[in-house]
Amino acid sequence: MKANSPLWTAALLLVGAAGAFWGAGSVPVALLCLAAVAAVIALSGVARRALGALLIVVGIVAAASGHWLAAAGGVLLAGSGALQVALGARMPKIGMGGQKARTQDPETDLWRALERGDDPTDDKTPGGSASNE
Repeated sequence: MKANSPLWTAALLLVGAAGAFWGAGSVPVALLCLAAVAAVIALSGVARRALGALLIVVGIVAAASGHWLAAAGGVLLAGSGALQVALGARMPKIGMGGQKARTQDPETDLWRALERGDDPTDDKTPGGSASNE
């Protein structure tokens, strides 16, 4: 199982919960679910686990409202919260997925010098002048 899989599962559960709450007429809880999508992707570690615990409580309370769509949304919301509490520390944080160390590529550096208008074949030292002896 990939590290991103629980993150996207939690986000999709929140989107499903938002749709269910919107259909049940619980627009504020639906908006909370949509805001939680952004929060679960942006947060990490303890903050993500705290968010998960909060979502479990909100999901249980919202599921008890009586409407069947709200109950379904509450189950989805609580499920997303439980997933975040259980696996929140292993989920990646936003911007951490595709970062790689930048390697020096001489050919790319030559092309970038040409794009800047520099002559990469010049024997000038950076900040100095060329010696034509």
